[in-house]
Amino acid sequence: MTAPNIRFLTGPPFDRAFFRPVIERLGAGAAFSVIDPEASEGGWQHAAARMAEMCATERTVLVAHGLAVPAAIGAALRCPPAALVLVNGPVRSLDPITAGLSAASATPVLNRALGEIGLRPGLWLRWLRSSAGLRRAVVNPYVMDRDTVAALCGPLVETAPGRRAVVSWFASLRQLPDVRGLTCPVLLLWGDADPLYPPGEAAFVEAALEGASHVAIPGGQFAHPEERPWELADRLGAWLQDRGLSPRS
Repeated sequence: MTAPNIRFLTGPPFDRAFFRPVIERLGAGAAFSVIDPEASEGGWQHAAARMAEMCATERTVLVAHGLAVPAAIGAALRCPPAALVLVNGPVRSLDPITAGLSAASATPVLNRALGEIGLRPGLWLRWLRSSAGLRRAVVNPYVMDRDTVAALCGPLVETAPGRRAVVSWFASLRQLPDVRGLTCPVLLLWGDADPLYPPGEAAFVEAALEGASHVAIPGGQFAHPEERPWELADRLGAWLQDRGLSPRS
């Protein structure tokens, strides 16, 4: 049986560079942003349909972090991949900040203001670099310095179509897929110190799905794949190897 392709999926505010250190450590895989500027009205449902088509044509392991998690679950419900790996993201509900952005995106006036003003790189990246932004997503706040935030989060909002797609993504999060319908092998690689999506989210999935595996990343917060990439890569690699899903080089 051929080795699976590992597809690392990122959602706002992170672009594909978020998983680069994990992929380098693992020695295989490719990173994709779930945002599609050419389908700005699609949201996670559109991304799920695209990924399900991919899973139907190749043996795939989907690894999703943060706001990419709903799209990965939606894809796996449509066409089960070889395995699904979820990394600190919304399963039952949104964190308060994302919930506010989702509500704003569902209001026409605020939707336009967010896309045309709020998500412009100058304002958006300045907020993400602040103590109220991504510094709360890591143990060491200095990890999210100016250059790192620009590299990880800048590409999504550099163009007007990209900004519209991000707003559409937030709006689509008002409805989340039901994880209890999954039938593929599931691994939860969960930072156990995340205040946004605490370990209870992973415990819910573990209890709801027979055979789901929950591996805690000790002390990991929301952005632990960027802050502790080697630990995530090693634990993911060991789990895949145990299940005969060693990645293609």
